[in-house]
Amino acid sequence: MAHGNTANSVECYFDESGSHDGSPVLCVAGYIFSRESREALEVKWKQVLSQYGLPHFHMAACAQRTTPFNTISRDAGADAEKKVIKLINDHALLGLAIAINEPDYDYLMTRQDITGDAYSFCCWQILAGVQAWIARNNFEGRISYFFEAGHKSQRRANAIMKRIFEDESLRIRYRYETHGFVEKNDSSAVQAADILAWQQATQMKRWLKNEHRVRADFQALVKNPPHELFIANRKTLGGVIAYQRYLERLPITDAATGRFGNFWFWSPFDGEPGISFRAARGRF
Repeated sequence: MAHGNTANSVECYFDESGSHDGSPVLCVAGYIFSRESREALEVKWKQVLSQYGLPHFHMAACAQRTTPFNTISRDAGADAEKKVIKLINDHALLGLAIAINEPDYDYLMTRQDITGDAYSFCCWQILAGVQAWIARNNFEGRISYFFEAGHKSQRRANAIMKRIFEDESLRIRYRYETHGFVEKNDSSAVQAADILAWQQATQMKRWLKNEHRVRADFQALVKNPPHELFIANRKTLGGVIAYQRYLERLPITDAATGRFGNFWFWSPFDGEPGISFRAARGRF
């Protein structure tokens, strides 16, 4: 199986959930595959879809029994989900997901001209997870990064990846080979990322309602391979900023806003050192 495989060619596939207007939660998620395991996944995924007469697998449609899952029974849909989750268990190297409460992010990150919007934050956080995987595995090969094509966030994802491509040190750090955008309906790996994004976003929505029960299918999904899941809310974002201030030997009082007296602090969440500077009078 793929686990522990550090082949020279690795691929990352990402998708998102909750990016529509009015959603309380935004999630970006993805999986790391060796190229060989991703190719094997494609073959077996298509076999499962063919068995149930499905053109593709979208988790929201499965859960809500909308097209194409309204053409098969509820039990058949549940069986199809179990089988594709087992394929993810068997073929992925690592799962990564971050769910964010956008109102909390907007409250804390008041200088988004510097920090970027919530989607950009999620992307950098996911890429930091990839970078950590590279370090843990002493991976010296090349990585291709793929996102869902045609989504409204494509421009921002492309800008982030271009920043990596155009900076030699970042290319090395992320083992960058290429990036691209693929149609979700044509890619089992993006559909796998869709499942994780939907599950993580759904779990955060439950937590916002003080419902802590975890779906059984989510538990089955994250059982294997290892998953790194992060919930970004007012408490955890404030903790990230506070910890970075501690490392910089700055006061932590009022750390949740990133300000202390005449100083403003920013932690960029993309692997670069945090910065602090004196704010110009009246600027903030």
